[in-house]
Amino acid sequence: MQRDKPDNETYSVTALVGNPSFVRWVLQNDPTVAAQWETWIAAAPEHAVMAQTARQLLLQIRFAEHEPTAETLTASYTRFAHSISRLRQEPTKRGRLYAVLSWRNAAIWIGLLAGVGAASWYTWRQKTTLAVSTTFGETRQIVLPDSSRVTLQANSRLTYRRSLNGQLREAWLNGEAYFRVNQDNKAAGFVVHTPDADVTVLGTTFDLKQRHHQTTVFLQSGKVRIDFHDPQQTSRILSPGDLVEYDAQDRKVSASRTDSSYSSWVQGKLTLVDAPLSDIIDILENNYGEKVVVNDEKIKQRKIEGIIYLESKADILFIISNVLDIQISRRNDTMYFSNRK
Repeated sequence: MQRDKPDNETYSVTALVGNPSFVRWVLQNDPTVAAQWETWIAAAPEHAVMAQTARQLLLQIRFAEHEPTAETLTASYTRFAHSISRLRQEPTKRGRLYAVLSWRNAAIWIGLLAGVGAASWYTWRQKTTLAVSTTFGETRQIVLPDSSRVTLQANSRLTYRRSLNGQLREAWLNGEAYFRVNQDNKAAGFVVHTPDADVTVLGTTFDLKQRHHQTTVFLQSGKVRIDFHDPQQTSRILSPGDLVEYDAQDRKVSASRTDSSYSSWVQGKLTLVDAPLSDIIDILENNYGEKVVVNDEKIKQRKIEGIIYLESKADILFIISNVLDIQISRRNDTMYFSNRK
């Protein structure tokens, strides 16, 4: 059954192209369905990728403009004149039937050509689009089509695409990732989108995290500009060592300085300097999918220093328990942290 309005599912490009409501929105700018599709697109990065692909496909098929050369026009006219000449030489007894079949054949060929062109364009488009996700406890090394490198943190998703003219490189991030952006003199720039901010970069190494309405950017080298979606916040340009955190719920921005140990997770470890237990609890919940309950809020403020390797969750819990003198128990799908009795 063909739906006439968007819902929460992720459509395929084919489904969007064949959706009457989507077609009206793209080709007729129908205001009665615009809000519905804009809401659907804003719900997830992959929705935006699918919608843009389908939109370009519809526009290309319906409104592609082409200015032929003089040689092409001459050749086309010659072929057309030759075809007319041959038609005049055909026996007249087939008359109307021949004309009907000719028009039907022409329609079939036009449809086939349009289909082949659309398929070729969509195949090319797919080569410039990449979507990667990680599960709890998993990190992945990704080489993007422009040779930029990304280390994707656990429980994260990255979608990448390059514009049709190759000028703009864009990525959408949910979670955390460490970027080593390849400088491309032919490109206008590289932009990473999160639900609350856009980070524009050129030849830069940086750590970007977006979880629970909080966006954090740490710049290790190069230069980036942060454009917040909140109109009350001004854009910020970061220098190496800058750490900027934005809380979308409180609508507050804070800035500080740190070093490369902030991104030590890329090497599979945490380098902790006077770090509260609450920071490690965030990692257990965000990166390993654990639900942690602490029976005394003061426990969260206990500090720890040193290096914790992330290869084994059991090792992390062992260190927490022994270094901070914490009793760790589990009931069903929840871990409980408490003082030792």
